[in-house]
Amino acid sequence: MTFFVRDCVRCGVRHVQHHVTGEAQQRKDPAKWEVAGCCAACGRLSVYLVDMNSHSTRPSQLNQIQDQRIGASPVRIATTAAKLSEHIPPRVASLFREANECRQMGWNDASGAMLRKALDVATKHIYATDQRLEGKEPAQALRVRIKSLGEMKVLDGDIVELADVAALDGNDAAHDVDPYTAGEAEALEELTFDLLDRLFVRPAKVAAVKAKQIAAGVRPAS
Repeated sequence: MTFFVRDCVRCGVRHVQHHVTGEAQQRKDPAKWEVAGCCAACGRLSVYLVDMNSHSTRPSQLNQIQDQRIGASPVRIATTAAKLSEHIPPRVASLFREANECRQMGWNDASGAMLRKALDVATKHIYATDQRLEGKEPAQALRVRIKSLGEMKVLDGDIVELADVAALDGNDAAHDVDPYTAGEAEALEELTFDLLDRLFVRPAKVAAVKAKQIAAGVRPAS
């Protein structure tokens, strides 16, 4: 039976044989195959991408699939990339997508902690880009920073309240002893998505419409 050796991402056993139980050739690149390997230690499956460097050879024709043919990480088969607006800053969007993937994989504590980090980076981005905050340093504590943005009238009161709720729940995910649940992770993701929309997407769309109106002469430039 064909096998390959990898650390098992399901049970953690290092350098264990995975016996190939299935394979599928990619349509776009026939030299590449997705291979399902069953861990000899725990009996659970992982899927890896294998490069055969040939259209006529399949992985199951080999006795052992050598390391250099196999992708370094298993194929992710349980996640779908979140669709986000181009108006959300790239680093913030990257953190949100990572949190979303963690939630889909069932890693709820990681998801909650990453959503908190997304909010943390988002508020620091506001300090770095909003002209009203030029020369001002953001508070180290996230909730204090959010409150300060409200006090300086940079954020409206409803956004401050929403951000504070999200930050507090993210703190639970990052620091609480009890496990963060799937329901809590999903609720925090929805809150954070709404918050990013209010912080970045809506203002950008309003600014674009105003610019069009100013260009057309129906709104005075301010």
